[in-house]
Parts: sequence; C-alpha cells; structure tokens
Amino acid sequence: MLVGVLLRHVLGVGGVGDRSGTLMAVLLAISVWLAARVVGGSRVALAATLACMALFDIAALPARNLVEYDDLQAFYRTDQLLSAHVPVVDQRVTTLTVMAQPMFSGAQPAFGLAGNVNGAPFQWTCRFERGIQRLALPLPPEALRGVAALDVQLRLTGSPTRESDYLLVYASSGKGGFLIALEAPSGASPCVLT
Repeated sequence: MLVGVLLRHVLGVGGVGDRSGTLMAVLLAISVWLAARVVGGSRVALAATLACMALFDIAALPARNLVEYDDLQAFYRTDQLLSAHVPVVDQRVTTLTVMAQPMFSGAQPAFGLAGNVNGAPFQWTCRFERGIQRLALPLPPEALRGVAALDVQLRLTGSPTRESDYLLVYASSGKGGFLIALEAPSGASPCVLT
C-alpha cells in the first residue's frame, strides 16, 4: 500500500484534490483489505488491496485530451464588459486573441466588438463563423510601446439579443479568467481594426 501511495503522489500534478485523493485511496484500500481478509483470507486481501491501489494510481494519471477552458459566459448586452489583464511578453506581437463562440441566426450576427485597451478606444469588424474560434483583434504597435501589461475591456456593439445574437466567451480557472492573450494569430479568425 505504501508503494501505491508513493506512486500516486509521484503521478499527481499537485492539484487541489491530490492530498485528499491520496487519503481517500488509503482509507478505501484499508477498508478493502479488511473486508477481503474477513471474507477470503490474507492472500485474497493482498490481491484485492493491490488491485485497489493499482486502480487509484491509474485514476491519478493526467487526462489525455484536456480542454483549455472550464467555464464560459454569454455576452448579450452592449453594457456588459469583458475584462482581462494581459501580459505583454513580446512587443512585436500586436494581436489580441479571444476564445469565443458567436451565436447568431442570420448570415452574420447583429453585433460587433469594441473596447478599451489601456484606456484607448478601439473597434473591430469581424467576419464571424459558427463554432468555437479564436478571434484575432489587431492592435496598433504604439498601443504596446512601453507597457508590461494590457488592461483590456471588451464589449459588444450593435444590437445583440439574449435569444439569438450573442457571444460566448470561454474562461479557464487555471489561467485566471477569460482566454484572452497577446499572441500570433495563427489559425485565428481575423478581425479588422476600424
């Protein structure tokens, strides 16, 4: 059981539930050992405990296909603000990317994107597609000059509605909020600064 607990500790990624999971594995393994000992003897108890710890160790392995988001928020009014604090790592990268999913009933949604970046107003025209996508919002290079981070506040323009024309924006608790980054727009849906 000690080897199984140590292996589970090594396999764990240090998340919130790893210590609790290890404690729960020990308690359940002891319970399985006691029950198997009473019913089938010491050899059966050993085999049952080994099988139990092996299952717990397999369960501690990291997930293979992790999605980068674990939450989303719908924006359907023009007064809702999408706020983020984005670090500037490379001054040459001048595109904000936002992981979002536009929901609309017509050929294009009845809304657009605008916002303030470090207090300066910007507006973008985007050709939205259906499904989850990264919106590439270009910024002028002077907006990044001499700053270590960007305070971004985005909002919808036009006439979004709660029922048919709205924007779902994805967030990650591990990354601390909305999935907005300053990165190269490879594979992103390009928007035009107006």
